[in-house]
Amino acid sequence: MKKLIFTVIIVCSGICIAAACARSRVVPSVSARLYFVDAELNRLLPYEDVLPDADSEHKAQTAIKKLRNGRPDNEKIRQLIPRGSGKIAVTVKENVAYIDLDRNIADQLPRSRDIERLFVYQLVDTLTSIKGISYARFTIDGNVRKEFMGYLDMRETYKFTYPE
Repeated sequence: MKKLIFTVIIVCSGICIAAACARSRVVPSVSARLYFVDAELNRLLPYEDVLPDADSEHKAQTAIKKLRNGRPDNEKIRQLIPRGSGKIAVTVKENVAYIDLDRNIADQLPRSRDIERLFVYQLVDTLTSIKGISYARFTIDGNVRKEFMGYLDMRETYKFTYPE
């Protein structure tokens, strides 16, 4: 009888382990709103997407990756954030997303007040739409600086602004 009970316990344990491993491929996700620049209107428009259901910092990092990848299949979206070159790192403390930009990104963007505003608010509006993030602050190459491209004061704390 002991052998039978021991065998049943081992078989049940194996089934539970197999079931747990089979479910590990499914990552829970949540709906998110990412903001992209409309090529014709030259303004930000929200697009629904999914992010992994994790803490707000991991959601923010994934959102930044998705913004960098853009939507190459949609020609009506203007890609402002350069793919691959120049880092954009994000950390979240309390309800503030701290975005560190590489100075070289500014050199790859067209010089314009509107372009800088679209670039900054694409990041701000996307990150503040994530639950747990209300504000965004910027650093350039790890330092607080007044200018990124020369039009906006990057020392400010930014909050969501409806796309104009």
